[in-house]
Amino acid sequence: MARKLTFISSGAWQNVPDMTDYRTEWLTGMLVERATWRPTAPEQRIGRTVVGGPGYVWFRFWLQESEQIVEKYFNTEKKAAGFYAPICASWRRRDTRLIAPSLLLGLWFDSTGRLTVMFEDLFDKAAQSGDLTPVEVEHAELRIRELTLAIHRKKWPPAMVKTLELSGAETPRELPR
Repeated sequence: MARKLTFISSGAWQNVPDMTDYRTEWLTGMLVERATWRPTAPEQRIGRTVVGGPGYVWFRFWLQESEQIVEKYFNTEKKAAGFYAPICASWRRRDTRLIAPSLLLGLWFDSTGRLTVMFEDLFDKAAQSGDLTPVEVEHAELRIRELTLAIHRKKWPPAMVKTLELSGAETPRELPR
């Protein structure tokens, strides 16, 4: 049976039709991606929180030391809507891109401080069907515990991610398709 893994890839946002103004930069120990949602973009939600739509800005941080991805979403008022941390296996580098096999689970940390484990049903089904190996299941469960504890102790996300803000002067611009 062929495994049905999905992947998160740096640079993928520049190919999303509803996103524009894609930017990327390597900083010490991390790759930072940024994209803005077009004025015609449909609303995106995580749980009850709107995280995407016209003028919303998304950041993705590839934290090399911990091999952890964290995304931070901003609304049209430039306020953070929350953080999302997908749980992944070890990254691979392919040319200039980073590619991370998704282990299906994720942590959502909203602007009120509420923490939610996402996609547990999907994860459990994949574990039971063999789409995830026992080692991948153990890694994902350990990673969820580590991140949850670090968030509880206010040691995660890293300061750069946590304190990042958008200035009011920044205006999303529409680029030609």
